[in-house]
Amino acid sequence: MLSRKVANKMNEKMKALNKFNIPGATYGVIFLFVFFSIVSSKFLSFVNILLIARSSSILLIASIGMTMVIMVSQIDLSVGSVMSLSGVIAGICLQEGTSIPIAILLGMAAGIAMGIINGIMVAVYKFDYWISTFATMGVGAGLALVIAKGETVPVVDEAFGWLGNGKVFGIYVLIYITIILVGVMMFVLRKTKFGYNIYSIGGSEQTAKLSGIDVVKNRMYVYICSGLFASIAGLLLASMCNSASPIAGADYSFDAIAAVIIGGTSFDGGK
Repeated sequence: MLSRKVANKMNEKMKALNKFNIPGATYGVIFLFVFFSIVSSKFLSFVNILLIARSSSILLIASIGMTMVIMVSQIDLSVGSVMSLSGVIAGICLQEGTSIPIAILLGMAAGIAMGIINGIMVAVYKFDYWISTFATMGVGAGLALVIAKGETVPVVDEAFGWLGNGKVFGIYVLIYITIILVGVMMFVLRKTKFGYNIYSIGGSEQTAKLSGIDVVKNRMYVYICSGLFASIAGLLLASMCNSASPIAGADYSFDAIAAVIIGGTSFDGGK
C-alpha cells in the first residue's frame, strides 16, 4: 500500500515536470553533473566550468543548424566536413596574408555553398536526404584534404585566435558568440514567419503546402542555415585550436545529431 502511494506521488511529480517539456535525457545529464561534482572537488571550479562551456560551444553552434534540419524531418550529414573545409579555407587564406574578415567570409561562403547544393538536391530535386548529404559530406571532406594537402594548417594570427581563446571580463569570447547566436536563432524560430514555417513543415508537410507555405524554398533556407552555422563552428574551432585540420570536424555530424535529439528536438520534426 505504501509503495503504491509512493509510486503515485512519483508519477504526479513526473507529470508536473513534463509540463515544462523537459527531455528525459536532461535528467541524466543533471545526475552526471551532480555525480562528478561530488566525486571531484575541482569539477565545479570556475576554470573547469569555463573550459567545459568553451568546448561545448563549438558543438552547440554546429547543432543550431542541425536543429533546423531535423525540425523539418530531415538530416544533414555534411556538417562535420563543412566545418573542416571552412576552417582549412580560412587557415590557408590567413597564411597567404588575407585579412581576417575576408578569410572568415570565404570560410562562411564555403558553408553556404555546400548548404545550397544540399538544398537543391533535397528540396528541389527530391533526392533522399541521407544519400545527398552523405555525398556532400564526402565531397567536403575530400576538398578539405586537397586544399590542405593532407596536413594540418597552422593558424598563427593572434587576432583570429582571440575569437577562440580571448577573454572579456574573464569569460571566453567564444562563449559570448555562442550565446548571441543561440539567442538570435531562438528569436527566429519563435517570433518570425520563417520559424513558424519550419515548425509547420516538420509537423505536416502536406498541411503546410495547403496553408500556402513554400516548402521547397523554406527547406532550401534550412540547409543554407545548416551550412552557415557549420562553417561558423569550423572557423571558431580553428581559432580555438590555432590550427585548421582537414579532419577536425569528422565526428561533429553525428555528435550534432545526438546533441539535437538529447536537447529535445523530435526526429519526427515539428517540435
